[in-house]
Amino acid sequence: MGLFDTLFGSRKPAPLFEIHERDRDLVRQSDIDWWDTLTLKDCIALEKQDDVFKLAAFTKYMKEDGLDGAAAAKKLRLRFLYYYLLSADRSDSRFSLDDKDVSLPYPLKDRINRAMMTGKITKADMENTSSLNALIRDRIRTGLM
Repeated sequence: MGLFDTLFGSRKPAPLFEIHERDRDLVRQSDIDWWDTLTLKDCIALEKQDDVFKLAAFTKYMKEDGLDGAAAAKKLRLRFLYYYLLSADRSDSRFSLDDKDVSLPYPLKDRINRAMMTGKITKADMENTSSLNALIRDRIRTGLM
């Protein structure tokens, strides 16, 4: 890394993304505009932050809740949001997921985070759905987000 990069940071843009044809109705222009403000470093930081929370929860599910690895992974998949950048990564072949439960387009992340911070998504809502991704899809499609 050069001196200029060290002092001022890299301005490499966020990676390009694809929106799966079944998810086109979820993404607004404002979501795309938000994504376009990010740098590659921002995206990496967001992903690392998500990974830290997922790892902490996975560890808790195994150590404190007594779940085995497969059950902990399944619970994690249902309690945390998963995103994709490429349409091919929308489904996770390790889990049998309905179309409503598969990963969401990454540009939705900011809108979803704001909705969760303002109480538009509650713990009670999360208890009554097959996955957090399914809940988000439903809320967006019904105009509640």
